Amino acid sequence: MSSYTTTGTETFTLTHAKHIAAKVATDLQRFHRLYGKPSLADIDAYEQELIILLKYDAIDSVVYGFKRNGLWTMASARYVALPGGAMEVDDDPGRIKPNHDVSGAKFSSFLSYSSRFYSLPQSERDAIKQQIPVNRTTTDVPGLEQGAWTGDNNYAAGGRGLGRSTVR
Repeated sequence: MSSYTTTGTETFTLTHAKHIAAKVATDLQRFHRLYGKPSLADIDAYEQELIILLKYDAIDSVVYGFKRNGLWTMASARYVALPGGAMEVDDDPGRIKPNHDVSGAKFSSFLSYSSRFYSLPQSERDAIKQQIPVNRTTTDVPGLEQGAWTGDNNYAAGGRGLGRSTVR
């Protein structure tokens, strides 16, 4: 009987960022089919934003979904950056639940940048933001109308990833 060990490193590339962002975009397309929002143009912009932020390891978390009275409804999904090397599974996108009440709610998104992003000089942060087609403003972190975030999917490539949670 013999045994062996291997070690290796993987460089995170633009292709990896596109792979992960495409899975989030697929979830957003499901929101579009089920609830009519976000628009297809907004989905493209959110996907491009994620590609850039993943490329620079500049994202901590992002939520997409419907907000009513300043709170996320059940029709929302949160994506949190997973620590490097912790991803074992790259799930298929989907399983966004239908039939949630979104009456009186508006589709929205809330993004938090990573500590790595904030450790960059202001000029580099500005240069990254200039590449992003989504204009974000500063606001307080929204809470949930009801339920709790429950992890259900991981999207990963090249040693980085996003863990998805939906409201249950």
